[in-house]
Amino acid sequence: MFIGWCEPEGFRAQKSQADRLGWDYLLEGEPLRMKEHPLDSQNDLPKFLIQVKATEGSQPPRIKLSALKHLVDADLPAAIVVMFFVKDGRTSIRTLLVPVDQKMIYDTLKRVRSEEAKGKRNIHRITILVPLDRAMELSPAGEGLAKALDGMLGGTTADYIAGKVDYRKTCCFDNRSIVGRFFVPGENAGEKIGQLFLGGPRTLKVTDLTIERRRFGIPLDNDRDQFREAVLELNVSSSMSTTVELSSEAGEWTSVELEMFVTPIFDGKLGPVRLANNFLEFLIDFPKAEANLTLNYDGERTVDLEEAVAIIEIGVILARPQKSITLRFKGKELKLEMAPGEGPFAHWIPAAPVLRRIVSAMARAGRQTARRFKFADFVDWVDTHIEFLAVASTPGVNIIFNHWPDEIQLTSDDALLTPFSLECFGSRYTALIELPIVSSSRSDGGHAHRWSAPCCIRGGAGIECRYV
Repeated sequence: MFIGWCEPEGFRAQKSQADRLGWDYLLEGEPLRMKEHPLDSQNDLPKFLIQVKATEGSQPPRIKLSALKHLVDADLPAAIVVMFFVKDGRTSIRTLLVPVDQKMIYDTLKRVRSEEAKGKRNIHRITILVPLDRAMELSPAGEGLAKALDGMLGGTTADYIAGKVDYRKTCCFDNRSIVGRFFVPGENAGEKIGQLFLGGPRTLKVTDLTIERRRFGIPLDNDRDQFREAVLELNVSSSMSTTVELSSEAGEWTSVELEMFVTPIFDGKLGPVRLANNFLEFLIDFPKAEANLTLNYDGERTVDLEEAVAIIEIGVILARPQKSITLRFKGKELKLEMAPGEGPFAHWIPAAPVLRRIVSAMARAGRQTARRFKFADFVDWVDTHIEFLAVASTPGVNIIFNHWPDEIQLTSDDALLTPFSLECFGSRYTALIELPIVSSSRSDGGHAHRWSAPCCIRGGAGIECRYV
């Protein structure tokens, strides 16, 4: 009866020689070819696997679990056609099409795994009721079959098959579906495990590792792996972010945002807390009552201008004998004095203020450059321009003019105004600098003026098409 419905609906039907693979008919639809598109790009050839079930009465028929799994496993669209007959009737009084959709895939695979967990791998001996809750109604004579099958696809055959394959492989591998057990030797095992949660790729040597997959929450003896020795690698994401401020007694200050990584609590003891970004790491070890700050100024790293200037600013603060660090978190703050000692960055001190002005001017102008460069190249540029940068930032510097009009006498109430222009990695920074005079003297070598802290009256930045 079913095979007589297919041709009027545009399908060619091939009957299975033996019903051992879960389907009775393979339907092939006539491909629709459109003249406005080239033939070589029209590759959709609809094919369907159909299992036909008949029953007398109103109750759903039963189907072997193995047959249902065959329909789930097939890389083709599949469906079950259910025909209802009255007793001794020759034509169906009702016909339904049940698609093998994601819900049926989920329920079938879960039932199969559940039966295997009970030791029942002969699933061809198990039958279940055909689920009719998502069935589509056809006419008793099969009219509407093509429309129902097209609606089941919801798009191209290729997309449907890809989605079916992906869902079949991945469904219900969530909610702690993979469980691992291992042993960490040594008295400080808890500390070793805690180190894995401090961010970044970290490894740990373990023994007696067992990995158990619990799909649908059901463990199986044949779905686990065991290793005598193994190396675990973990790269956890941060739990939250916080702001860290660094300052020195000389007045330098900067603020950076760091990601926070917290170790689990073992035996009621709080482990280390790590705050870090691409170039700065702050590790607080509460059990040992100590903290360490690490600045990554590796010259081979690729950075943008904002990051490069931030490294310079932090280096300047670390070069001071007295400095502190302040952590701000959820409205609370923790200020820690850093140990005495001067970092090897004192040569950056004259450069930091002007570099920050350049970055701020670019941000105000909305002309941030996306150019990235090696940090070593930036340091070389700073070293090359350090004296020029010092003019706009360093007090107490003498400037000598070989030719100075005798009638112009400067006092401490006067100031010099000088333009300041600098090309920096694709940008030009221009400013007007005020140099307040502290003292003025005249000698055979010329006229010397000494100024206090320079002041930037106006500054701006623009992006140029050329790079320096």
